[in-house]
Amino acid sequence: WHVLSWLLLLGLLTGMFLLVLPAEKAHEMLGGMPLHLALLAVPIYLHFWALGRFLEQGRYGRYALATLGIVLCGTLLDALFDSPRILVIGGDEAYDLSDFANASTGILFALLVTSILRYTRRGITSHFQMRELRQLQLETELSLLKAQVNQHFLFNTLNNLYGLSLTAPEQMPEALLQLAGLMRYQLDSSRQNTVTVGTEAEYLANYIGLEKLRLRSNTQVEFSTDLPYPERPLAPLLLLPLVENCFKHAVGPNGENSIRIHLRQTDVGLTLHTDNSVPPHFRPVPSGLGLPNLRTRLEQFYPGNRHQFSVEATEERYRATLALVL
Repeated sequence: WHVLSWLLLLGLLTGMFLLVLPAEKAHEMLGGMPLHLALLAVPIYLHFWALGRFLEQGRYGRYALATLGIVLCGTLLDALFDSPRILVIGGDEAYDLSDFANASTGILFALLVTSILRYTRRGITSHFQMRELRQLQLETELSLLKAQVNQHFLFNTLNNLYGLSLTAPEQMPEALLQLAGLMRYQLDSSRQNTVTVGTEAEYLANYIGLEKLRLRSNTQVEFSTDLPYPERPLAPLLLLPLVENCFKHAVGPNGENSIRIHLRQTDVGLTLHTDNSVPPHFRPVPSGLGLPNLRTRLEQFYPGNRHQFSVEATEERYRATLALVL
């Protein structure tokens, strides 16, 4: 890249001189241009060394002295190139202070420009590296969250199966088959970044069917869907925590219990609305996984205004609404 950069600079200067200067003058200046650029490269690369050795290590005094020495060295090289007889005692060629000042200014400008290019390139490279690292971090976090969702689901379902084995053991074979289907879906979806709205809705229906096996007659469950675009992509297992909460915290042994779950889709988004009764004297014990993981995954999959999540809790009802922009 450095060689290509120098060749590009030489080509640009050649084209500029040929366009601006008379042909004879242009050829005269271009004749010494490669050697002049080679001499200019010496202070530039010495300055690169000083940047890494002193400035980036916080040794500012040494960096200033090194830069001063580099500028003097570059100016001396420039003087030898322009007036090679100035070091000869009694020589008739002169290299006055104005030439010295012009050469020093030119070298300082070259050092400044190349330093800006160096750190700009480094900043751009660091930016893309940080983006890659951030993406890897997000993928790792998502894998962890998916694993936690799977564990949370399995823990709740096993508790439900235990209760079902005590109250209705004859329904255990059907429940185990449904559980196997749900676990197969979770295994497949955990390997994908997205599923379809239709498959996720089917998964919820199967989960609700499994839950209904253990419910008593005093609990009414209503689940409805309106999905005109079932092939739209959706983050997997994103809706499950709200549905789980309906069955985990809304079913009491006495009185009438009700659970209403509605999934609606428009041409731009998807809305899940859950509404469940709250048994008297109910005191929820948060597991620390369901809703916190949901909020984290929402921020990662549907950040900012791409999602709206609200909860309305009273002593008798618990309502949650999740709206996504797909």
